[in-house]
Amino acid sequence: MRHRSFLFIGKMLPYYKLVRALTFPSMPRILVMLFTVVSVGCMLSFTLADPTSDSAARGLAFGLLVFFLPAISINILSSKLILRGDPLFYLRRCLALSLFSCIAWITIILVGGVAMRGLAISDFPRFPFYLALFTVMPLRTLAVFSMSTKNSINKIVFSFLEPVVSVFASSAFLGLDPHYLLVSVPTVGLLSTAPLLVLLNSIESKGREVIRASPLRVFRAFLLDWLNRRNEMFEQFLEEIGTEDDINLTVIKFSSKKTGRPKGVFVVSDFHPGPFLNVGSSMLPFLIQKSFEEDGLLVAVPHGVSGHEHNLVSQHQNFKVISTVGILLEKSGTEASGSVFQRFEVGSAKAGAQVLGECLFLTLTHSPNDMEDIPSQLGKELENLARRRFKDAAIVDSHNCIAEARMFTEKEINDLRAAASQAIESCRQIKTANLEMGAARGAIDGFGPEHGNGPGGARIFVFRTSGQLTAYVVVDANNMAPGLREKILLSLENAGVRGGEVMTTDTHAVNGLVPARLGYHPFGEAIGQEVIIDSVMKAYRQAVENLEEVTVSSSSGSVRVKSLGSGPLEELVSFMYQTAKLVAVYMLTLFLGSNLVGLLVLS
Repeated sequence: MRHRSFLFIGKMLPYYKLVRALTFPSMPRILVMLFTVVSVGCMLSFTLADPTSDSAARGLAFGLLVFFLPAISINILSSKLILRGDPLFYLRRCLALSLFSCIAWITIILVGGVAMRGLAISDFPRFPFYLALFTVMPLRTLAVFSMSTKNSINKIVFSFLEPVVSVFASSAFLGLDPHYLLVSVPTVGLLSTAPLLVLLNSIESKGREVIRASPLRVFRAFLLDWLNRRNEMFEQFLEEIGTEDDINLTVIKFSSKKTGRPKGVFVVSDFHPGPFLNVGSSMLPFLIQKSFEEDGLLVAVPHGVSGHEHNLVSQHQNFKVISTVGILLEKSGTEASGSVFQRFEVGSAKAGAQVLGECLFLTLTHSPNDMEDIPSQLGKELENLARRRFKDAAIVDSHNCIAEARMFTEKEINDLRAAASQAIESCRQIKTANLEMGAARGAIDGFGPEHGNGPGGARIFVFRTSGQLTAYVVVDANNMAPGLREKILLSLENAGVRGGEVMTTDTHAVNGLVPARLGYHPFGEAIGQEVIIDSVMKAYRQAVENLEEVTVSSSSGSVRVKSLGSGPLEELVSFMYQTAKLVAVYMLTLFLGSNLVGLLVLS
């Protein structure tokens, strides 16, 4: 059964999507949107309150003088002085905050204009303008205090400066009203800071107990990577909470029998390629490829049996794994034989098995049913069984079909165990013969990680032994759209292939880039499947063209690293989820309470 953290990560998905939205828009687009919102919004508000051309012109001037010009000037000043060097609040983000503030502010003025005309109240736009302060100021303060790394004085100055300047600029149109000014600004200032400080202190105190670190520091480090792709601060935190872990690796190297030069390598390990983007081991399959591929040598890194508890915590830990791969590749001992491919099915579980030299290569899948991470415990059980029959064993979680994220049922786990056990026992006495191998790289131009196509592309290894053609397709992606595996295998079968599997690396470099249903696009969901099949078949034909007799060497080993572990991961994600809920309740309560207070003090 899947680790419980999987459920928590599912709960966090809406919040990841919300954070993802903070990365847009570009600076020119922000400026255009800001100008449009304040000019059109204020013109419309004034026209609804008093439908005349003079009122529309007055609204345009009000929007530009009271909102647009202060936003531009104050944010330039703030980015250069008040927030200088803040990793998250540079000029574009300052302007984005102003855009969101103006949208909220002008929306309330617009609603106020309609309501006040209907109620025949003449105090427009003064009353809705000042009432909007009780929404805008708390939201600005929450965003700035939670995200900025500056001291409290700088945060308060930046949070209040633009709204206060807008208030004084409005006096050119509304007149300087001491009652509104003296009552609203101090009251909203107190409402914006006092409850927020209580909330943040509570989160800090609880967080230090649960995750043994400052939650605000973690949140800012998370945002810094999520928004700016700077992973150093977040990985430093993960190093602090990580746990010691042993990562197992099996390397299978195929070398040309004629020249002795390496031709292809399988690297199968039980690290997990997560947690997201460029953090930890998310890009490790690609980094392994990049480290060892050269002219004539291709590297495929299919997903081993592992879960999120085996996410490595930093690039430093990745380097340990890559170094171990290099050591294993240098180990000697070769065979020149391989067996035919066999497939065993129990229920919806499928196990594909082929002996390559002295190593058993075993692939597991439930496709076309949902195929998420196979439990690590089952992987260890099957590896122990296989290692009693073979020198080495590479067990692959094919990770090649997903419609919805869910846990495996006990029956599905038992079916996988039964199918794999049959495969291991059957291969124990299987005959081997000379082995030929061809390899090719597959690429789909114009599609990147945001489409579910990881940086490593695809690798296709083709084997021929005893007259049987076998093809393995390994795609740098996080899972696959339902049915794509079967379509690829059918196309390969029509070309003469009689065995093989389509697998993914499970890279989480594709996660968090788009507000998709799963937080990422499985391979084949955002890319035309016919395009993918054409690319695979083109690579297959290239691999067949370079088929040649090979020798096979395999070796296994382990390396001590730091991973997230089951406990710290569950604690971290659970705390993030609880904190997100608390902040959501705080925002709703503050919005209602602040506006109620605003109505009372301004009446």
